[in-house]
Amino acid sequence: MRDALSARILDAAIKSLRAEILPKLPQDEATGIRFDQITRLLRNVSTRLSSRDAALVDLLKRAAADPAYAYLNVNTEAADPEEERRRLEAAMASRLPDLLSDAPTPEKLEALEALVDLERSFFLALDGDIAAGSQVVYRGGRIDSEEPTGAGAARAIDEQSLSTYLQSRYQKPTVRATNVRTIPGGFSKQTLFFTLEDGVSNPSDLVIRKDMPQPFIQKTVLNEYPLLKNLLARNFPVAEPLWLETDTKIFDGAFIVSRRVDGTSNASAWAADPDRAKKACAELAKVVAKLHAFEPRLLGTPEEEASLSAGAHIERDIAQWTRLFHKSKTEPLPLGEVPIVWLAKNIPTQLYERPARIVHGDVGFHNLMFDDQGEVTALLDWEFAVLGDPTQDLCFLKNFVQPMMPWDDFMAIYLEHGGVAPCQEAEFFFDLWSRTRNAIGCVDAQRLFDTHLPDEVKFALAGHIFGPYMYLDQCQTLIEHLKTKQA
Repeated sequence: MRDALSARILDAAIKSLRAEILPKLPQDEATGIRFDQITRLLRNVSTRLSSRDAALVDLLKRAAADPAYAYLNVNTEAADPEEERRRLEAAMASRLPDLLSDAPTPEKLEALEALVDLERSFFLALDGDIAAGSQVVYRGGRIDSEEPTGAGAARAIDEQSLSTYLQSRYQKPTVRATNVRTIPGGFSKQTLFFTLEDGVSNPSDLVIRKDMPQPFIQKTVLNEYPLLKNLLARNFPVAEPLWLETDTKIFDGAFIVSRRVDGTSNASAWAADPDRAKKACAELAKVVAKLHAFEPRLLGTPEEEASLSAGAHIERDIAQWTRLFHKSKTEPLPLGEVPIVWLAKNIPTQLYERPARIVHGDVGFHNLMFDDQGEVTALLDWEFAVLGDPTQDLCFLKNFVQPMMPWDDFMAIYLEHGGVAPCQEAEFFFDLWSRTRNAIGCVDAQRLFDTHLPDEVKFALAGHIFGPYMYLDQCQTLIEHLKTKQA
């Protein structure tokens, strides 16, 4: 009863915030998105307080009692609803991958789809936006305005602390940092803008891209810096990296300092204009083609790594992310197991015959900076960059391009400017892999929020809200693919 009452109080507060407070707030993009994030999390908590364990136990019991699930052999009873839920989920998590040990029968696919539908109905009660699928995660692009004070768990970097650091680095007491502001960027790093002044030369607008106090998805700027230096030396559009700070004690994480590039990645500023949208797509095609044309050796990749096939690198990448999934998850996540097992068993053989290339891994308009003339000034956020096959990037960005330009037109520009012809046999594989990798990232974000970074709203959002978007989306994608193959 007390939980139900708490949920009602939260619901009333959320309605008041949205109806009475939001209209009076400054109508800048960062505030609006942050407000949406916070109220969405509150709504999630409200539903969990009132019904989560009981509803999910009921859902799993219905699935376990269905004759279609007899092969799962899920029979467990516990006095406590939460414990019963965990036992049911654990039993399913251990058995669902068996669906994919051989070619699944139509009956097994129907059973799996029924479970996906049941889970989706449950999470719809937590957040109706899940009906939009995983693409809702990428709405709005990057926000270039200041993040509200106190939104992050990392140590605050202000003008005084940053000036002290710069004075020590440059050995000049006159050097100082001004206009320091934290920017809401990607999930994995903390981003700050500042102006460097030395009293002699013109002020420089710079950017700090810093690791979180606890590593997210086991990625660090230490790996990004050499690649960025090599890309810049070959006139590829990246923000110019000035130096790498490896002392993690200074600001609770290693960081890169770069020159700030002109432009914005806010796609809403031009997406509604067909001419500007087509130009943006064409520029994206040229940039990605140039990246994929590079021989990895030219970008500093050791010979023993560069000589491996794309398939060998992808095999390693899947194994690494699978280990992260099993290490990070705090719940059984039955449906999360299914695509991981399928991917490991179904790497296309053609990929073992193709040379590896640098793959950005998260290429899209949310990571692309355009100036006022529509020219690309930088491709940002390289934490997902790996050696692999260019088909991976092409499959990922296809969802961004198709609403704005016919895919064939995009590919014609890409190939004309030196891009690598995709491996058609691997297109579905990489579409599913990108979704699965992002879902695992959400699992790690939940772990970090729950255990290390309790003030990071973006990690709470990724783990507790976006995670279900991702793994339900990827399971449905796999089911539809397998059904098509059976037809």
